[in-house]
Amino acid sequence: MAKSATYDILVPGFPGRSTRGFLGWSTILLLKSREGYALFDTGGSGDRPGLMAALKNRGIERDEIRTIVLSHLHFDHMANVECFPKAEIVLHESEFSYVQDHKHDDPAISIFQVEGLLRSPLLTLVSGELEVLSGIRMIQTPGHSGGHISLVMSVAGKCVVLAQDAIKHRGEIEAGAPAGAFDEEVARASIRRIAAMADIIVPGHDGPLTMENGGVIASTPVSTEIGLTLDGRRFLLEA
Repeated sequence: MAKSATYDILVPGFPGRSTRGFLGWSTILLLKSREGYALFDTGGSGDRPGLMAALKNRGIERDEIRTIVLSHLHFDHMANVECFPKAEIVLHESEFSYVQDHKHDDPAISIFQVEGLLRSPLLTLVSGELEVLSGIRMIQTPGHSGGHISLVMSVAGKCVVLAQDAIKHRGEIEAGAPAGAFDEEVARASIRRIAAMADIIVPGHDGPLTMENGGVIASTPVSTEIGLTLDGRRFLLEA
């Protein structure tokens, strides 16, 4: 596996929920390989300003994004694909099939958005496990959705797994069980597979995690700021 590929967390994930449901604040990753810049997932619609600002801060124009790899087709991971009209969209065929069969059963699938994406002439379906970009291997990690995939790369001699919602947060590693899944037993197997191979795991709704002596060490605290505007005044809440 080539050593030139790198990753950068553009928008960090956060495992928040409220009485209304999950907030859907997911991890968005910038990849760089021989092929140029790519994104691994694009977040939810509300992430658009933060995603665009993160790219601008790095001096990257949206037309420089050559490829978008999607882990799965839940609303909080694919909503901003349309912001990159020149990027090839890479999706695993098993997720394509899952959506055809379960788009009315899975409440995290935004049917209109997904159907628009699946009609894109830039969409490429792939199968099996493959080097999707130079130095970056796609592996199948189903369970959270029927065709979920993760990415594996080597960075400074360490195996890094960009897990997205195969492992949403540190608690799923510690418990060995997912917090909600299409197929819980298959999801457990995906968690075990990732935990066994990884030195570093980047989850879909948490900060980077280091695997050490069978335990999990978080490199960053889980926190965010939530702003409220009431009567013209702005209040910040820390979570």
